[in-house]
Amino acid sequence: MDWWFVGLLLTVAFVTDVRKRVIPNWLTASGAAAGLAGHAWASGWDGLAGSTVGLVAGFVPMLLLYALRGVGAGDVKLFAAIGAVTGAAFTLYAMAVSLCFAGFIACLVFLWRHDRVQKFKEVFGVLLRMWLFRDLAALIKPVDESERLKFPFMWAVLPGSAYAYLAWQGLL
Repeated sequence: MDWWFVGLLLTVAFVTDVRKRVIPNWLTASGAAAGLAGHAWASGWDGLAGSTVGLVAGFVPMLLLYALRGVGAGDVKLFAAIGAVTGAAFTLYAMAVSLCFAGFIACLVFLWRHDRVQKFKEVFGVLLRMWLFRDLAALIKPVDESERLKFPFMWAVLPGSAYAYLAWQGLL
């Protein structure tokens, strides 16, 4: 497996996402194509099949997060490319670790906000209504886009993938 290639994909995606808030299609498409072609060339149909399973494993869960407006379309395509290069198992592991990092970063950003006390009261109120009154309608409240907590997901993906790599190699 070419870990340097995944590192290059992640580095370019990180720089462009932090600077321009976009992960370019040329990056994700060429990454996915290189992963599929490389595995097909190295291992024939079995390699292509494994790479395709990795691509789907990276794409589908992230597509669900995209539908929930948790990540951008570039993140979806990036994990598909990572899956095509590394396979399903590592991709899903890196995704899970990245989501944990994202939760931690979201907590830090939340604490940094000037309106954190008001937002905490709102979240606590929703959770209390759900628990006491089984009121799931509290979750359906439309959220104004200007009030959403936003940060580039690559802030979490780069360290999450690096951690996943180190753990995968038995270095942690």
